[in-house]
Amino acid sequence: MSRKYHLSYDAIDVETDFKNYDEAKRYILCVLGNTGYSSINSYCESTFIIEYDDIQSKLFDYLQINLTEYFYYSVSLVAVTTSGSEFIDHNINPLLNLKFKLALKKLSYDNLGKEITPY
Repeated sequence: MSRKYHLSYDAIDVETDFKNYDEAKRYILCVLGNTGYSSINSYCESTFIIEYDDIQSKLFDYLQINLTEYFYYSVSLVAVTTSGSEFIDHNINPLLNLKFKLALKKLSYDNLGKEITPY
């Protein structure tokens, strides 16, 4: 059964740690890209809904290692009822998510300037 995680974030100091907000977002997406998610969506700024094929027991530690220096963040596993329904609801900005998906296709892992540990 696939499982979803909700991740919200805010860069601690964009001007010092990154060139701009887009570079900060690129870094966090590269970190998440190493985790092997099956899908990722961004329905509002600074938030991702990440889906995996199963529970990711290493995810919380991995994010702590790679994000704590540069981001304030909150990550949680979306709860599931005994019948399999998820406790999650969205008021989706479809244009934002479409732009996100298009940008994700062009995502480059080159020249991050920061190391990302293996997952």
